Amino acid sequence: MVTRTKIPIKKILIIVLIIILGLAVYDYWGWEKDDSRLVREMTEKSEMSGPAVTVVPEAQTPAAGRTPVAADVCRESREKIQGLFTYLDRQDYVASRRLKGGTAKHFTGLLALLLKTPPFAQQETDSLLQVLQNRVHLYRVLGKKDTLLLRDILLKEGDILESSFAILYQAMTLQEKCKADGPALRLPLQEVYPHAVFFLNTLGGTAYLMRRDLKVRMLTQYYCILILDQANRRRLNSLGLDIRPPLDILMRDLKGTANLTRKEEYIETLKSIRAKY
Repeated sequence: MVTRTKIPIKKILIIVLIIILGLAVYDYWGWEKDDSRLVREMTEKSEMSGPAVTVVPEAQTPAAGRTPVAADVCRESREKIQGLFTYLDRQDYVASRRLKGGTAKHFTGLLALLLKTPPFAQQETDSLLQVLQNRVHLYRVLGKKDTLLLRDILLKEGDILESSFAILYQAMTLQEKCKADGPALRLPLQEVYPHAVFFLNTLGGTAYLMRRDLKVRMLTQYYCILILDQANRRRLNSLGLDIRPPLDILMRDLKGTANLTRKEEYIETLKSIRAKY
């Protein structure tokens, strides 16, 4: 008679921990091309959840203490977004891809696809499959060509990243005020919110940011915190993420960086948010 050896629970937990840590290290040093293999392996295993109920955020500007919104801010915001897309259309590395309808139409479609297919933003580590899916979330949703396009933009357009992030965030906050006259991009808070939690509080989201340079990482974290603050004020923080830990860490990191021109503004905004909690 064969005697089965019972493996202690502690050993099982250690093995699981080693696997997760190994994935995190591999993700940090790995290249995007490796994601395609994992995507093929997981495509048939599960489906992501559908779109959330649309709840549009209230209008506000990123920085605290600014003057009231001007009457023509809706037109200005729309023109800024159009100018950003026009600029990208003129870049050789974008033009060579021959995007149908240009970057405006292309990225509007990509954005709608991302909002329709949110990542696992809660209890990610309940399943190893969920950890792996989060690790390649953008690749799974967008595909190889568009993931590489986004990567190229982040790598080549470092000089305009701060203004670009600000333009997109402003468009989100102006949706309710501007309505039909506002920016063409549709960014409902309740659909954007899970992605903010993803980047602030999951292995997959933080691994994506670790592969980007410091500027991209800090700007993403900064605007995710602003989105989370909006969700708190609108009582839409359904995942219950505590804003204080990521906010405190980012404030500390910002003080030590020198590659952001609006660094002091970011710090002051975070201080005003932190004071409320």
